Formats: sequence, structure tokens, C-alpha cells
Amino acid sequence: MTPFEIWLENELNVEWQRFANGWFFKWHSMTYEGGVTDVDDFRGGRIHYGGIKFGYQQQQIFWQAVDRYLRQKIHDIYSRWDEETKTYPLDLRKSSLEGTGRHLWQFVARIAQKGVETDRALRGGGVPGSVSAYDASGCQGRAEAEIHRLRDAHRALIGKIEEAIPAIPKLSRRQRVESFLSNHKGILSVIGILVAIVLGVLKIWHG
Repeated sequence: MTPFEIWLENELNVEWQRFANGWFFKWHSMTYEGGVTDVDDFRGGRIHYGGIKFGYQQQQIFWQAVDRYLRQKIHDIYSRWDEETKTYPLDLRKSSLEGTGRHLWQFVARIAQKGVETDRALRGGGVPGSVSAYDASGCQGRAEAEIHRLRDAHRALIGKIEEAIPAIPKLSRRQRVESFLSNHKGILSVIGILVAIVLGVLKIWHG
């Protein structure tokens, strides 16, 4: 696992807790008299409800906001990935790209599940078992499609970079020897002098 993936795993765990205990939790104010719900709509505004129940219109607004939140989060993460993995070797960067996609898939599934639980509790007036679960496959599917789209776009860019790198020709054994000799002439000269000195000393010693 790359450093970016380790950071991302922790970041998404923290973000899930923040979103579940913050944004989702605030909707439960609609289940009791006098409760007020005021949350981000993820397009520069607020969603504000007071004194009304969670009906069809509120449900649509709820899931549209979840859609926007997931899309923004996915784009933010891939933008962060692009910036922080630029110095990675290409093979490591590709591995990190795949890992990022897996972490985002898991995050999207957790958010969708929490959304279903919240939606059911709101429609049931605090009694989730009194109503059927909302089908969040559309919301989850759109987020997963965005993950695929961005991952594939970055994968294609990495492929273009790899194609632009000149292939290193494979040398024969003879070529490798010649290359070594050519690149180490100075060292070989010193070795030759040392060998000559040793032979001269031996000749004198045995002379």
C-alpha cells in the first residue's frame, strides 16, 4: 500500500464518521415536534426544514444532496491523488490509482447504506421497521460510475506517459561487456597498474 492509500484509508474513515454524525444525524430533527433540520445542500446553499414531516419531496432533496456530496468528494480525492503521487514511479502510481478506486468504492457503499438507514428512520417517524427500505442503487451506481470514469481517465494519461518513454534496448552479453569496459576505462587502468606492480614485486621476490 502506498503512502497516499494509507492516508486515504484514514481520511475516508474520519470523513464517514463526520458525515454520519453531522449531516445525516441532523435530519432526525424532523422526527420530533419543533425539530429543525438545517444542512448543506452541496451547491452553495442550505436545506432548511422546520415543522414538517419527511415526505416525497424531502426525500428527493435528501438523495440529490447525497448525490452531489459523493460526486464532489470523489473529484476532490482524485485531484488530491493526482497532486500527491506525481513523484511516484509509474508502476507505483498505477498501483496507487487502483487502490484509490477501491477505497472510494467502499466509502460510497458506506455512505449509501447510512443514507438508506436515515431515510427509513425519517419516513418511519423514528420507527424504521414500519416502512420498507429505500432503493439507493441509483445513487450508489452513479457515484461508482464517476469513480470508474476518473480512474480510467487517469489510467489513460499514465499509459500515454509510458508510451512517451523510450524503450531501453536489451544488450547482448558481448555488448554488456563492451559497455562495461567503455564506461570503466579509468578503473581498469588503475587495476592494470596495480597488477603490474604486484607482478614486479613478485618477480623481484623470487628473482
